[in-house]
Amino acid sequence: MVQSLRNLENQQFGFESQSRLIVRLNPALAGYTIERLPGLYRRLQDRFSRMPGVLSASLALHSPMDGWNWNAQVWIQGRQPALNAQDDYSFYDYVSAQYFETIGTHLLRGRAIEERDTPTSRRVAVVNDVLARKFFPNEDPIGKHLGFNTLNHAGDYEIVGVVEDTKYLDPKIPADPMVFMPLLQTVIYDDPTQNSYQAWGNYIDGIQLHVAGRPENLQTEVRNALAEIDPNLTVLKMTNLEEQVGTRLNSQRLIAQLTSMYGILALVLACVGLYGVAAYSVARRTSEIGLRMALGAGSKEVLVMVLRGAMAPILIGLAIGLPLVFAGGHLIASQLYGVRSYDPVILGMAVGVLGLSAVLASVVPASRAASIDPMRALRTE
Repeated sequence: MVQSLRNLENQQFGFESQSRLIVRLNPALAGYTIERLPGLYRRLQDRFSRMPGVLSASLALHSPMDGWNWNAQVWIQGRQPALNAQDDYSFYDYVSAQYFETIGTHLLRGRAIEERDTPTSRRVAVVNDVLARKFFPNEDPIGKHLGFNTLNHAGDYEIVGVVEDTKYLDPKIPADPMVFMPLLQTVIYDDPTQNSYQAWGNYIDGIQLHVAGRPENLQTEVRNALAEIDPNLTVLKMTNLEEQVGTRLNSQRLIAQLTSMYGILALVLACVGLYGVAAYSVARRTSEIGLRMALGAGSKEVLVMVLRGAMAPILIGLAIGLPLVFAGGHLIASQLYGVRSYDPVILGMAVGVLGLSAVLASVVPASRAASIDPMRALRTE
């Protein structure tokens, strides 16, 4: 569990979490209508891009690991849909210019969302690599068209770029197919429900800032800047991207801490038990030890004899416990990341620690037996 947590924390997420500040807000709560959003977004991006200490700023419906994401069925122009509609689903996000630069996601080919991608310009989209490989195997997706929900909209968006795979929801599973579209570029659907989703999708969930120093140092300036733009804009939450990622790992971190604590407790109890058994064994064999030493047995032979007796229950325990380890490993396999439930290195380390602990627990009574006075031992009942 500890190694699994370490692997989760140190994996490649497809974005940079350091020096990134996430400012969560909702313009709808401040009374903004769809018509007023373009002006607000221009002011936000301009003000935060010029803020001292900010390297780049962006706006988006979703940011990585924020705990939620929208998805819909993707239709590719000129391609037959999958037999199972669920296979054609993709997550999507509405983002502003400089979004990928701000969160540290690398552009693989083509171009990113730019300032020229406005509500009145041609509709474009950027896809991640897993979507490109899934829907456009052995061909370049740049210039191809896709859309959402119905076949009639398969040509709504032209793919202009491909970015690296980024994990947005669960750090334990591979990156999902993802489509990124410019903020405020909308499509008119026949279904009012789809139009409603489209409208709400253009209300950003937050501002992303790439800062030069510690993100926490800019929190006061950020609040002041929002108050200058509109005092009604309320900051729902302000956190750095590292904390946002860490929140998604809380359950794994808790499990790793609990299993470590219980493992240490079990090890201590086992050592105490082994010490008690070894000490009791020595006490019962005091007369025998005295007789052996009187007949010429040295301290070394007595020490080896006691340790050999102490190791017997250890070997029996390992013979019983190792098969149970493999069986139990299958039960926790779904909780592991980047490590097998029967990893030979970790298993070998565990056996080594148990064996060493058992030896150390038996050394004291064994040393006491080796130093016993033969004449006194012979008189012991």
